[in-house]
Amino acid sequence: MKQIDHFAIVVAAGKGLRMESDTKKQYLLLNKIPILTRTIKVFHGSDDIREIILVVPEDDIEYCKSKILENYGLTTKIHLIAGGDQRQHSVFNGLKYIYNNIRFEKDAIVLIHDGVRPFISQEIIPDCIKNVIQLGACVPAVRISDTVKLVRPDFRIQKTLIRENLYLIQTPQCFYLKNILEAFEYAIKTSFLGTDDASILEHFGQKVHIIKGSKLNIKITTPEDLILGELYLSKIQGYFS
Repeated sequence: MKQIDHFAIVVAAGKGLRMESDTKKQYLLLNKIPILTRTIKVFHGSDDIREIILVVPEDDIEYCKSKILENYGLTTKIHLIAGGDQRQHSVFNGLKYIYNNIRFEKDAIVLIHDGVRPFISQEIIPDCIKNVIQLGACVPAVRISDTVKLVRPDFRIQKTLIRENLYLIQTPQCFYLKNILEAFEYAIKTSFLGTDDASILEHFGQKVHIIKGSKLNIKITTPEDLILGELYLSKIQGYFS
């Protein structure tokens, strides 16, 4: 019996307005290497990932091919495709690309990851795959340690939430391809716009479980995040270089 194929969709089609930079956040440098390149290298170096679908703005495809991939020896098992207006549309493009253009047996597992999360560890990839086989769908998460308040529109505190049941959700989010593709199609049919991929499957009426994430797995979206990223690189010798 053939082993099920595992694919990664790396989404980097955003404009990065919160970074307050003329350069899109995914192309900014972390210790002289683009953020997106660092992210791709993790999946490219994983024996568990058969192929990677990199989703970028249509106008950036040639730039990414040359400056983000080929300059760093990333020339195999990567498919560059154009994204959409929203992240959800970009992920949907990636899912459809796998389903319509790549041959696989019966079904596949797909890991959907933010292109600006370069500190994903190699260990989380097989962990995600193992858990999606057992659970059906899973997302990495970390428990909130700060007190969380629900605030009214006038910034008056409405109530304090019980933080023991609150988690910060990360990527890669992991699903069976056909299942998550059907969920995305249903979201379009019902005009639902989710905040992450798991919310699309939840809207479809299916369960998603959390698995252990990492506080290092930050999403770099602001100048402060970029400073933190540089700090991580300076403290963890060679691990992410």
